[in-house]
Amino acid sequence: MRMREFARKYDLSLESLQYFIHDFGIDLNFCFTDKYAISRDFESFVIKHLDFIRKYAEDKGQVKTVEMIAETIQVDKQKVADFFIQNGVNKADLPNIKTNISSYQIHLMMGGKYDFIFKDLPEHRFETNALIGYADLFFYSLDMLDPFINEDQIKLWGISKPAGIILYGPPGSGKIFWAKRIADMIGYEFVHVYKDYLLQTTHTDGRNLNSFLKKLMEQPKKLLFIENFESLWDEDNKLFSTPETMELVNTIIRYLQNNTKRELVIVGSVEMLSRLGDEITAPGRFDLHIPIFLPSSEERNLLIHYHLTNDLVQDSPLLAILKSNNADRPEYWAGVSTEMRLFSNTMLIDFTQALKKRLYAQYRRKNQTDISINHPLLFACLNEARAKLTEDYLKSCHVFIHEAKQNVAMEFPQRFMEMEYEFDSYMKKEEPIRKIGFETSAERNRNQE
Repeated sequence: MRMREFARKYDLSLESLQYFIHDFGIDLNFCFTDKYAISRDFESFVIKHLDFIRKYAEDKGQVKTVEMIAETIQVDKQKVADFFIQNGVNKADLPNIKTNISSYQIHLMMGGKYDFIFKDLPEHRFETNALIGYADLFFYSLDMLDPFINEDQIKLWGISKPAGIILYGPPGSGKIFWAKRIADMIGYEFVHVYKDYLLQTTHTDGRNLNSFLKKLMEQPKKLLFIENFESLWDEDNKLFSTPETMELVNTIIRYLQNNTKRELVIVGSVEMLSRLGDEITAPGRFDLHIPIFLPSSEERNLLIHYHLTNDLVQDSPLLAILKSNNADRPEYWAGVSTEMRLFSNTMLIDFTQALKKRLYAQYRRKNQTDISINHPLLFACLNEARAKLTEDYLKSCHVFIHEAKQNVAMEFPQRFMEMEYEFDSYMKKEEPIRKIGFETSAERNRNQE
């Protein structure tokens, strides 16, 4: 049973059920089978807590004041007011505050306890290719991809499948992972085509690319992924920098427009949407844009734990070292993850690989597992992982925040709040913008004189 039918079965809105899963941090691997149908375990969980989930859904659907939130969660009004003030709301503005954020989510952020919910949830299942966190992005993508999944979209609403999809996000954010995940969501076969192959076929014989795309279109349900799509342009952001790339992109666009059955979907990944012109993003071309966010602080905890423990056997020396330091739980990594502001998924992997190598080196010398994971060790691994956190990388994060907020500000308010806070932490107070390569207004005026 798909999630839409499941929500309807229990008289819940699809949106409220999605938000409930996200707000309470429920592992998506517990909710769904590998075919994205609702799992039996999750259905049993929902039946047991249906009354509370309906109360949550009713609250989520309301625009709430501080007083309404305090009454719902049975907390003193002043404590709720203090929470808003601590999160940047001016005291004078409190009487006018209205929010559609769940009262229960606010309560959780204030330290509220819902043991009757969490005791019935299993620990995160860290399986290969598991989706760690990102429930909000998963559900957003699932909604955007609904025309591929739900045939009624075109019949009842006139909403057709997107012709092409652009995934955009900072370097190392996981765009390839999400392209594969999207292929799984819509039941398409993932085909990764590298830029070098595309350019080679165009340089050699333009007919090769035509026949390649035609062959894919004749096969059922293929997802063609082109990584670093913007790299087809030159460094000055000039579209179609050579006749060969012009022919390449025009061929892709031509097939998008002729692909009326939508059995072939083309997905491109870019770091910045602004590098794509109107020729690419026009309706009927690459008209669906999905932001790929960096992991949040909580997701970093989970991902560090996953990358350290995934695929380890029970008698693994590394697992024994982690257990002896109580580091075999995601919560252990909360401290170090606060130092990983704006870390990409790739940087997290770099950190865990550096830690594994250092622990292995100590294990070889001592031949025993009573090795301390101490601050100097973690600091050295952090420094190694920070090598990719360059000024260009921070600039890419800044542009992503700006572009994504223009498109999906309402869908991901918490992510933007956290990303902006973490971005600001890298800015020098004396020269807040210059650090990442932008000029201050004073500098700009001096340069123009």
